[in-house]
Amino acid sequence: MKWRKKHLSMWLLLAAYGVAVWWVFTRSTPVIQERPVTIRFAHWQIERGPPDGIAAAIQRYEELNPRVRVVQVLIPGASVYPQWMRSNLAGDTGPDLLEWGAWIPGQKDIPARYFTPLTAELAKPNPYNRGTSQAGIPWEKTFHDNLLGPRRDSPDPGQVYAVTISETTVRLFCNLDLLRAATGSTAAPKSFDDLRRIFAEVKAYSRRTGWVVSGLAGSRDNGLWIVGPIFTAPLLGVDRELDDRGYLFMYNRDVLAAYLAGRWNYRRPEVAAGLQLVREVAQAMKPGFLQLHRDDAMQEFFRGEAVFIYTGTWDATSLRRMAPFKVVPMRLPNVQPDDPEVGRYIIGIGGEGQGETSLAMYLNKNSAHPEEAIDFLRFLTSVEGNQLFTDHSLWLPSVNGVKLPEEIKEFRTYQEGYSLGQAAYDFIGSEVNAAWNRNFHRLAGEQGSVEAFAKVLDEVMPKAIRTDLQNEMRNTLLLVKPQDTLIVANAELADATPAGERQRVRQHEMEAGQTMSEGLAFQMNLNLESTKDVR
Repeated sequence: MKWRKKHLSMWLLLAAYGVAVWWVFTRSTPVIQERPVTIRFAHWQIERGPPDGIAAAIQRYEELNPRVRVVQVLIPGASVYPQWMRSNLAGDTGPDLLEWGAWIPGQKDIPARYFTPLTAELAKPNPYNRGTSQAGIPWEKTFHDNLLGPRRDSPDPGQVYAVTISETTVRLFCNLDLLRAATGSTAAPKSFDDLRRIFAEVKAYSRRTGWVVSGLAGSRDNGLWIVGPIFTAPLLGVDRELDDRGYLFMYNRDVLAAYLAGRWNYRRPEVAAGLQLVREVAQAMKPGFLQLHRDDAMQEFFRGEAVFIYTGTWDATSLRRMAPFKVVPMRLPNVQPDDPEVGRYIIGIGGEGQGETSLAMYLNKNSAHPEEAIDFLRFLTSVEGNQLFTDHSLWLPSVNGVKLPEEIKEFRTYQEGYSLGQAAYDFIGSEVNAAWNRNFHRLAGEQGSVEAFAKVLDEVMPKAIRTDLQNEMRNTLLLVKPQDTLIVANAELADATPAGERQRVRQHEMEAGQTMSEGLAFQMNLNLESTKDVR
């Protein structure tokens, strides 16, 4: 009897397994639906928000395009992404689409080497905008800023290599309860002198209570972010003086070439005033902040150990979701002409511009599926796709016609004022950036001073600037050299057919871009040659 029961149980188990196998192979849907095309989309925006927004757009895109699977690849930022990007691109294992930024040290050659321009596609209407306010409008004109950043950062002047997904700005985020406890008020500072007084009251509160509290949550990243607008305030007059073309904007290479020519230095009174403001801000952060990263600053703020954190709206969703207290965004107050410390150098309030878009995505020229990759970019930057991104991430959209959720409407208010141009310490490459960062403790440290920092910078910057200008010139020429063959090829393929007309347009675009690149390289070489005996 036991033998029969044992074998009966075994036969029943085998029968059940057979039925299960038959069902899986004949009746059920595969666990992973295979699609003919898979494209990978890589970025470093792993904060709360963007992955959710991109995932929502991907889900909808895959519903509309059942042939295509889109894989979102999340890579940690400053510590990993640059090395990961370069090694994968060099090994021809890079994703189809990926984020890149001109500010990443040592990566200026990447667009020319590895990315494909999107100029021709951007001149056409985005088909995913049919039935919306952006229907029939060239794709490039649907962006809030007409793709200012990708145009400015293009390795080939006149070509556009990227589209942007979001718009960011920066704010002073406040722990309102802690501000009230330290100062007795929740009023937002209206001037930099108001902020200066709040910092002093916070220090007094910390001494009085024994609770270690800083005015600003500190890290190397947050510290450098606040340096730009603070340092630039007394430099508006200097910017005007250096702006020979009257564009109210200068590239970093223009400002640094002016330094080589002896037109300004770090001991100049206006520059020293800016450095004094930077030191005041640095003193509001805890000692040693230069050794910390932005995550450390976020944790300091969440622990209630800092009244403010200065960061971009890229952190707003994380702050809103994770802080155990009410977080209120405030605008960084301006340095006014009546400022008791540096007011004599302030000619007016600097403007914020009208919202440059960001989170720029580039097409890998070695993508196995360039048409599908571009198509996904079209959807992601259409009114529908960008609305999905915005609603699920609570990041600002880059595209016109997208409705703003109530929570982020304040982030799209622009302060009118003078054009800031470029801050004079800005870098064009790794050497200038490294020289600034390597010596920043001479300004921000307890024993630091404006004089010590300015003295060292004026010693090391000439060599660093020359090195970066030489690298910039080399990278520019790297793009120019192979263009002749492609221009001739496009000219040969140009004819009266629609395809031939596209080749003709591409020929003219490449010729114009080549001429501008050669002119830029000539200008940088002239700057180097004409200043080699100045310093």
